[in-house]
Amino acid sequence: MLPVGFFDRAKAVFGLQKDTPASDSDAAARAERSDGRKNKPGRPPLPEVSGAASATIEDVLTARAAGSLDEARAILAAIDKGQGLRTVLRAAAALQAGDEDDVTKLLPLVQKDSPAWQLRLQVAAALEKGPERDALVRRAVKLGAPAWSIAWLRALSSDEEERRAGLVDLLFEDAALARTVAARDLAIADIKVDNEAVRRYAAFAHGRDVIRRFGVAHVVALLGRVDERSA
Repeated sequence: MLPVGFFDRAKAVFGLQKDTPASDSDAAARAERSDGRKNKPGRPPLPEVSGAASATIEDVLTARAAGSLDEARAILAAIDKGQGLRTVLRAAAALQAGDEDDVTKLLPLVQKDSPAWQLRLQVAAALEKGPERDALVRRAVKLGAPAWSIAWLRALSSDEEERRAGLVDLLFEDAALARTVAARDLAIADIKVDNEAVRRYAAFAHGRDVIRRFGVAHVVALLGRVDERSA
């Protein structure tokens, strides 16, 4: 049960008024180099991608949505810089395709991605509540996930009681982020947001949304391989 008067206090903390939320920062960075792929015996090369230097993760997602998985992998190979979300998606796509050569090459890069807890929580946020999500949260906590990140995840739960409890926790841990989450994820109108919190929100939420569109099951499988390697 929430304490009496919680929503009155929450309204005051949120600073409800008719201000327009700040725009999200552009989360899709432009790639600056290409990364060639050597042909493997018995394996056809990935297709050449025109304009690869200016391609983005959005192009990858568009290709996958159209069923062009090889094209999506070729774009990822061209825009990958050896770290971050692009490398994670490239490794997950290689695992999906059964390309063990690429998986073996990319796993160490995913393993050292920092902060390690963030990827686990972004994947967990893309999943429905259940054992798989819970396991990712436990792993994230073990890797040092801060309290505000766990509260945010709970605030996004499909379970109403957990969502409210998570929002309460988030209010105490990071009120500025709580206002932003309420405005962006929970669609509560007329909330005054903080520009710095919006930037932090955009960085985390972008990864969550991309992983969901890419195919969260493939990233979960990749993290399983990473954890096996770390054991």
